[in-house]
Amino acid sequence: MRKLKTFDLLQTKEKLKRQKSIVELGEIEADSKKCQSINDELQKLLDENSSQLEAIGAQSFISNRRLMHKMLDQRQIINNRLEFLATEKSSILSEVGKSMAKDDIFKRKKQSIKREANKTAQNKSDATLTSIKRDL
Repeated sequence: MRKLKTFDLLQTKEKLKRQKSIVELGEIEADSKKCQSINDELQKLLDENSSQLEAIGAQSFISNRRLMHKMLDQRQIINNRLEFLATEKSSILSEVGKSMAKDDIFKRKKQSIKREANKTAQNKSDATLTSIKRDL
């Protein structure tokens, strides 16, 4: 029975770990959506800025180019962040998969321990029954 309790505790630990990973996955997904919307907005601004065909002064042109370069840098940072989040998402999904596999193993072990305990109890009852029959 002590082994059974140990496996119950291990199974609970894995369940809590899996729930924590799922919460983290939700946070990563929300962050990814935010980054994607920022990326889309930056792309839209860059497209608008690059499609301007009107005549502007030299200083204004230089300012617009600097602004576009800064937006491109920010877009690159956001793309790197999205790539990082995708990597984190895949690692968390693999952790959840491993945790589910461990949970299955613990369930099988608990079942085998229960079967063993039932078998031992049955053997004891058979032995007492046999000894009672001998006494008669």
